[in-house]
Amino acid sequence: MEKKMMYMFVLSVIVTLTCVEPAFSCTYSRNRKHQLVAHCENQGLTSVPRNLNRDIQELILSNNLISILKNNSFINYTRLEILRLTKNKISDIHEDAFAGLNSLKVLKVNDNLISITILPQDVFIHLNALIVLDISRNKKHLNEDSQFIYPDATFSRLERLQNLSIDLFMFPVFGSGFIKLQNLNVLNFDKCYLRNSSGFRLWNATFENFSSNLQQLYISGCRHFFQMEYGCMEHFPNLKVLDLSESYVHLYQALRILHPYQNKNMSVINFHHITDNSINGDDFPGAVVITVELMKYLRTICIEALDISKTGIVDYQQNSLFSFKYPECFTTFIISANKLPTTTSDHYIEVIKFAKNAKNMKVYDFSYFISIADNPNLAYLNVYDPEAFYQFSKKTQKIEVHPQIQISLPSSIEFLRFSYTNDLLHSASITCANTSLKYLDVSFSVFLKFPDLTNGCGKQLEYLDVSGIPVTEVTLPSVTLPKLYTFKMTNARLDQAVLKGKQWIEFTAPEIRNIDISFNNLWNLETSTFIGQPHITHLNMSNNLFRTIPSFVTRLKKLESLDLSSNLITNIDSQLMLWMDEMTLSNRSLHLNFDNNAFICSCDTLDFLLWFSQTKVTFYNGDTYNCTIHDKPAVLREVIQNTNKYFSDCKSTMWLHVGIVLVASTFCILIPLIVIYNYRWMIILCIYRKVRRAVEKGLHESYMYDAYVSYEDRSVAWIKNFLLPKFEGEWGLKVCLHDRDILPGDLTADAKAESIQKSRHFVFVITEQFTEGKWGRFEIERAVYEKYTTNLRKIIVILQNIQVKDIPEEIVNISNDVCFIELPLDENEIYDKRYSQSTWLKLKALFYLN
Repeated sequence: MEKKMMYMFVLSVIVTLTCVEPAFSCTYSRNRKHQLVAHCENQGLTSVPRNLNRDIQELILSNNLISILKNNSFINYTRLEILRLTKNKISDIHEDAFAGLNSLKVLKVNDNLISITILPQDVFIHLNALIVLDISRNKKHLNEDSQFIYPDATFSRLERLQNLSIDLFMFPVFGSGFIKLQNLNVLNFDKCYLRNSSGFRLWNATFENFSSNLQQLYISGCRHFFQMEYGCMEHFPNLKVLDLSESYVHLYQALRILHPYQNKNMSVINFHHITDNSINGDDFPGAVVITVELMKYLRTICIEALDISKTGIVDYQQNSLFSFKYPECFTTFIISANKLPTTTSDHYIEVIKFAKNAKNMKVYDFSYFISIADNPNLAYLNVYDPEAFYQFSKKTQKIEVHPQIQISLPSSIEFLRFSYTNDLLHSASITCANTSLKYLDVSFSVFLKFPDLTNGCGKQLEYLDVSGIPVTEVTLPSVTLPKLYTFKMTNARLDQAVLKGKQWIEFTAPEIRNIDISFNNLWNLETSTFIGQPHITHLNMSNNLFRTIPSFVTRLKKLESLDLSSNLITNIDSQLMLWMDEMTLSNRSLHLNFDNNAFICSCDTLDFLLWFSQTKVTFYNGDTYNCTIHDKPAVLREVIQNTNKYFSDCKSTMWLHVGIVLVASTFCILIPLIVIYNYRWMIILCIYRKVRRAVEKGLHESYMYDAYVSYEDRSVAWIKNFLLPKFEGEWGLKVCLHDRDILPGDLTADAKAESIQKSRHFVFVITEQFTEGKWGRFEIERAVYEKYTTNLRKIIVILQNIQVKDIPEEIVNISNDVCFIELPLDENEIYDKRYSQSTWLKLKALFYLN
């Protein structure tokens, strides 16, 4: 009897364990309305869990593996108001799957495998309180040449529905059942499959069964051209938002369908990128010219926000594009990435008149009006929330002006992008009386005279970008910018201002936090730099020529991020190491980026290496930093982990140095007179050489060229494609090439000799056939002569696919005085890109580290 009872007990336990649902790690929280939320996303669930808290009002089941919603799947959660089933594998929904969800207001089943045509007719019958339904991005209709009949009887159950997101298929038919959706305010075709094939177009009757009370219509992302009948919007007379962005319908069509909205108010018209390069025909050309006829509907609408960026506009008739009947309605106007004309005064005057009359404007974006408009990485504003851009990437605003015309910005303006403008014929003066201007970007602009800005422009300014404009042309007044938070001045040749002792930041900005002065060829900055900006938290000085970290950074007590990547830093001194540790210990999160520098691993930098291995300072990509050890590249972390291997002789070397110093000191003390007498001429010569080098250093500008390059014909393409872009493009060196810089009429030998004499360094590009050329040996002999008789500093030999035995004998004879660099003739042969980068960096150091 006992055995039988034991058997029954074990059996009951097994049955219990097999019948209980597996326990998943769902968590709970409260949303903004203090409703209980169950988080079951990313759990690998294959069915709806039934053992959750029954009081939940929001259930998140996104990113799981649910494929079927069976009847009564949610019967336990009658208080549920929000249900998210996004990104599952749902392909089948049973008729009573949503039974019990009488309070549900939001249902999201987007990004699944649902075919809406086979949904049960009464699948939504229990959702009589549903307001928002997202069933978009589901199974694609395969037959694009036949009608797609939307299940209107199924959707007709949702009489309270206000927001519907659904896919838009070819030849759509919205039946009479949609008439019952009289509360529908928002219709969003989130995924669009329309294209210009099989005679398709959006007919006037396509939307006839939708409610005339619709407020917002989104037909965006149709990345194929398709045609629209001009009356297709007549069924939405009360529309406030029309969004056709990224749908290639062409601007001509979009402007013509606006006739139902003449003299009405609209919140947003978004026509961003509705004309594409793929569209170019007689009726719909790729180059759009705006006429008065095309603007006859748009100009009469009272619009708050208009986006016609990247629509292919290349020209416009007078009294068309900027001749709005109600300019005072505008708060946002975006017309970037077009190619508007900049040649006539009429164009300037129309823009200025519009800017003056748009007295409530907050956001002007007249950017990317030059060739960069084809760049796919441009940063566009969001017409619905332009302030989301306010954290800010950089770029552009453009407004062309008539000579000596003054532009008065409306007092409401907050955002102005004025960059990537090319106008060599005109200048402008911008007046900012009582403006709310927060964002001003005039970067990478070229003017006859840089725009003058009145003092009022800076009172509310938070972001200022003057990048790409030589510092000699920037006329920023010496004023206080009390709210300036971010300042960018990249690619502005600040090195020239430092060299000439010119102040390049004259305004006062006590609250500034972010400063970017990268790409300026800077090698040093005074200790007084940024002395009036004590609150800096982010400082970017990357892509310059710093050999050491500027000492002024130790005064920036609130610094959180310092970017000195892509410089020539070889070491970090003890004072800066101490400062970094103190910043970290004071609980300040200091992030440093020293990637792509010229660190040296040697006995002299051992203190830095040991500190780097122990410090708690955060280095961006610190594990990938490289250094040079014994003239070879190495990974800094690997060197640090093997200090005994690489630096075992450092202490013995130190004692050897001490011994040598003691012996030398004793020798100098015991027989100074003998040494002076016996080596008097050598001492005099040594002193003379040092004085001469100092004088030569002071006469740096007497050299016409930084380098004379000797080469044979096989190297011409490599020099053009790789060497010159580095020397002259990136490093700013002046190079002499005999094919380019020596005039044909000159005596070649004399001209070459004179060019070599006027060059600071000499570069040989040696290949197997180098000495077979007409001038190879002559240039070698002349370089040797200049090396030992005049001021030539270095002879640099670049070896290209050549063996040691094939190096010219004249070079071998002076090999102790020559710097050798190996670079392949074909850059595609380089397999170790990191080694190639290090080789170029070493070559760069040879020019800058004299």
